[in-house]
Amino acid sequence: MFHLSDNLFFGRLPDGKVRILKFAVPPADWPKADGVFPDAAFDQTIDDGGWGSIVASVSAKGEADGRWYKAMDFHHGRSC
Repeated sequence: MFHLSDNLFFGRLPDGKVRILKFAVPPADWPKADGVFPDAAFDQTIDDGGWGSIVASVSAKGEADGRWYKAMDFHHGRSC
């Protein structure tokens, strides 16, 4: 998983969903996206389409001109 800061982690699941985990204290072991973490302060899984929308929406030009499709292609490793 990718650690951003302050015990906030992001990980991609095999089906393209993105899991976000936040811990109050650093986890004893590096978390895995498909792991079980009952002690997580925040645990949210976003479907791939939602993730593509987030990426496109927070980019400089937003979702206009098919940027959601470009974000989805990038996320799934398709030719961009």
